[in-house]
Order: sequence, then C-alpha cells, then structure tokens
Amino acid sequence: MTGTHLTVRDLVNSESLETVVLAGEGGLDRFVSWAHSCEMKNPWRWLGPNELLMTVGLCIPETADAQRNFIAQLDEAGLAGMVSGPIIDTPEISDEMIAEANARDFPLLLASAQTPFAALGRTVAAATATEQAQQVLKLSKMYHLATFAESDPHDLLTRLESLLEIGIRVLDVETEQTVAEGTLAAQMSSSHTVGVRVRTYPLPSDASVQLELREPKGKELDSFLQVHLLKIVEVGVGRVLGLLGVRIEESEQALAQLLNGKLPSELDRVMPGVKLSDGFALVSSSLANWPRVSRAVAIAQLPVLVARSRGSVLALVPSQWLNDVRELLENLEVQAGVSGVFTDYRDVAFAAEQAEQTRLSAGAQESWSAFEGVTVSLLTRSRDEAAELVEQVLGDLANPDPKMVTLRETLFAFLRNDRHWQQTAAELSIHRQSLSYRLNRIREITGRDLAGSADLSALWLAYQAWLMLESSE
Repeated sequence: MTGTHLTVRDLVNSESLETVVLAGEGGLDRFVSWAHSCEMKNPWRWLGPNELLMTVGLCIPETADAQRNFIAQLDEAGLAGMVSGPIIDTPEISDEMIAEANARDFPLLLASAQTPFAALGRTVAAATATEQAQQVLKLSKMYHLATFAESDPHDLLTRLESLLEIGIRVLDVETEQTVAEGTLAAQMSSSHTVGVRVRTYPLPSDASVQLELREPKGKELDSFLQVHLLKIVEVGVGRVLGLLGVRIEESEQALAQLLNGKLPSELDRVMPGVKLSDGFALVSSSLANWPRVSRAVAIAQLPVLVARSRGSVLALVPSQWLNDVRELLENLEVQAGVSGVFTDYRDVAFAAEQAEQTRLSAGAQESWSAFEGVTVSLLTRSRDEAAELVEQVLGDLANPDPKMVTLRETLFAFLRNDRHWQQTAAELSIHRQSLSYRLNRIREITGRDLAGSADLSALWLAYQAWLMLESSE
C-alpha cells in the first residue's frame, strides 16, 4: 500500500490477484476505496469517486466511439479504474478505448480467469478497513451537525463543508438560482478554482432542486457519504423550500387585493419595510412565465408581489427594486413591460393595464420595455401607428419574403378562424402537421405564444392594423 491508502498499483503488484495493466498506467496511483461489480450500461451512475469497476464486459458498448465515451464518463465520475475478466462473447476492447484510457491516465486492468472478483473485493475491503471506520465516524459527525445546527441552512451547509472539505450548494433547477449554499461553495464559484470537480444530484423528494458538490482534487466524496449527505441537506433546506410556497401564495393574494383597490392588512409582513407611497411600478409578462417568475422572486427574497391576472403575470415592484427585477427577468429570458411609477395603491389596477399595454406594444426582441418608451397606441388611430404596431408585433413576419408571407397568411387564417385547427388547415389546404410546424415557426419568429391571452391579443391587434393598412392603399 502507498501510505495509508490502497492504490490501483497495489492491486496490480499483488501476484495472487494475477492482474495486468491494459491501459492508463499513468493513473495507477489512484486511490481505491471500494471495488464493485456492475454490468449496467451506465455504471458511472452506480459507482462513485475512488471506486473500482469490476465487469465481465457486458456493460462495455460495442462501437469504438461509444467505448471512448464510456471511458470518459467513468473518468469524469471519478472512478479509480476498471478491471475486466477475460472478454468472452462481449464487445472487444478497441484501440480507441485503449487510447482514451491512456490519454486520461484511467487504469484499465485485466484479471485472469483464475481470479474471482470476490478476491479483488475482499482485498480492497481488508485494505481499506481503517478508512471505512473513518468514514463511519465522519458520517456520525454529519448527523450530529444536522441535529444541532441552527435553523439557518447556510450555517448547516458551511459546517458540512468544513467537515467534508468540499463546497455544497442547493440549486433550483427551473430558475438556476441558489436556494442555499455554504461559504466554501460561494468562494469556489467566485474564484473559479482550477481542478474542482462539480457534480449535481436531485434531492430525493424534489427533483426540481439539486445538490451541487464542488470537490477539490483528492477530496472527492464517496458514494457512501454522498447518499447520506443528500438526505441531510434535504431535511436542512426543507423549511426554506416550504416557505417558498407560502411566500408565493401570500404574495398572489396580496396583489389580488391591491388590484381590486383594497389595501391588504398583511402588506407589512409580505413586503417588510416597503411604503407604496415611496413609488412602485407594475411589471407584466406572459402567463406562461408564472412558475419561474413567482419562484425566482421568492428565492431571491425580493420585496415584490407576484400574481396571475387576466392572462398575464403581474409583479408589483417598489421603484428602488426595479433594476433587481429587471436583472432577474433578463436572466430568466422573460420579456416584460413596465408601467410608469405610481405612489397611490388605488392606481395599482391602472398601472397593471399600462404595463400590459406596454408589453403588447413592444417588439419581439425587446426584453424590457418601459412605459416612457412606448409611442404606439393599441387603438392605432393613424396609418403611422398601425404600421409601427405591425412592425413591433410581427417583426420579420411583416417582410415581403415568400416564406414570411406564407407564415403571415397562416397566422391571420388561424386568428380569423378563432384558432380552430381543422378550419384553418382546411382554408389553407394543408395538413394539421404542416399547420403545427408553421405555428411553431411563428412563435419562434415573433416571440409570442398563441396559447397565451396577452400574446394572442397583441397578434390580433397587429392583424387588424395590417387589414387597416391594406384597405387604405
């Protein structure tokens, strides 16, 4: 053994195991914490860092390219190496697989027919008995921290980081925001530390939330501790995740009351330290963005109210927080329209209408449209206004290019037929699949979704403006 750790070289040097090196000799000093037999097609999902894969070859893919990727996946998962028995009726190891293992210094070993995998497993288990005892002790300390740590998840994750010497962060998958993180994870993220392996795992009870581990070289967390860490973190952040749902619900209820001209009694609790008389604006986005926007605002703990109303998502934002909300929505790639600034809560409904009109008047490529920049009335009182509305809403769809003409006529037919697929397809003499393809292209080009009331309204107004322009030529 090398020091206190068993290495791949130790296994190769053990004459009784009759194991030889096929490739990856440069990685023979990799530490081996465990040896496990697996014939699944993706063994890296079942084994963790510093573990040795034992296979009779059933999990090895057939093609050379697939074998090269197979080695890459094993190496990136942090495995110590792979040992196979004599290959019989299974894919032969290709030159490309050997070359990839050599390039990555990933040990590929071949055991003789007289060497049972059980012998390899017992050898590793016996050699790492002390290490396993240390792991059990570390596990005990992990649960001790989970029991006595303060309710603040940042404190829990920071203590776990100190024990395990890795960075720990909890991420929301849908918004890509940090729900909670330890101090070390934050430092690693900001400094772009070289040589750090990043791995993610969905929390057992909520796949929309992931545990992210940042592991410096030599500090990789083995699968034994990783399984328990997942559970400890899940419990530790459970209260925070539960409060997100409460915050979203209370926020929607408060804004609904304001839209009806009523001042919520609990406004000080859901928007602590905020006075509407200091100034606020309404921000409007498509209803399809509701889950991400409401969740992102709650995770960021912004003093902002978010609610669904009349086919759109509305957010009441204190004027001093507008830049923060803009940055948040742009990171989410959400198009938004913004009202002017108001100081009387009785103007919330009017501000919401103003924000909605601003968004509907904006161009397809404008991610953030402020009311002050809107010059087009939705009523299109003149040809100039009608032309500008058509350009802003339809974008490239207004061009004379034959392909754009076809898509534009398809859109108008769909609107004219009240979004009835069969009637539209019949009018255009096309198949429903062709109609579906065209509508998808229209959504991509305009950035507007015909399934959403707000976007549908904008497209209908653009259609009416187009008819107005044609009739006056």
